[in-house]
Amino acid sequence: MKKVSMGIAGAGAALIVIAAPAIAGAAEINCPASQVRREITTPLPGGWWTTPIVNSLTNTAVVNIGGAPALQCQYGPAGAIQRNAPPGMSCSARPGGFSCHPMGPPPPLPPPPMPIPPTFSTGPVELPQTYMVNFDNGAVSGGSGADLWFQAVDPTHMYLTPRHGAKMAVGDRSNRGFAGCRTAAFSPASVPLSAVPVGSYVCMKTNAGRISQFRVNGLTAGYPKTLQLGYTTWGF
Repeated sequence: MKKVSMGIAGAGAALIVIAAPAIAGAAEINCPASQVRREITTPLPGGWWTTPIVNSLTNTAVVNIGGAPALQCQYGPAGAIQRNAPPGMSCSARPGGFSCHPMGPPPPLPPPPMPIPPTFSTGPVELPQTYMVNFDNGAVSGGSGADLWFQAVDPTHMYLTPRHGAKMAVGDRSNRGFAGCRTAAFSPASVPLSAVPVGSYVCMKTNAGRISQFRVNGLTAGYPKTLQLGYTTWGF
């Protein structure tokens, strides 16, 4: 350990204790005086005098001075003394002084967000019961490229059923967009139509592997029914 003694404004000797960098790299820096004296030094005419202010150390703080951290020892009405923090070290105040430690490397920057691919296909869809829709191009048909079947067993049992390898993720039915749908939990299972009322957003992974989302915009009255959808599919 290296010890340096110094006096402050006639208040007696004080001690600065700095840990040797070769040993630990940390530093304990004590305020250089337990008490300081403040007085007016301007020459006064005869008959006038000043009473010095003497105060003990009341507080320590790490403050910003000129955009850089400084170690400040505060002595109440007698004022404060300060010094720059050691370069490359992070300091915290403690009773009587400061504890300083080498700064670690800055935390790594978070990875940039995944770019949203361009819209591959989008538009409204009128999907009659028993028909299927291909979310890669919006076509309503019964072909092998279709992704979703509006399955109607009878007037009271209707389902949305993924087809030909496509998968669906109802989730919380909120508008999750590409980023939310990309990480959704997809399933090939059917979902009762009652589970996706008008206003619901549903994520899809098409049988071509693209991320898609559709919104249930409406359902016609009577029977047979037509499901009114709006969809967006992303990809290249």
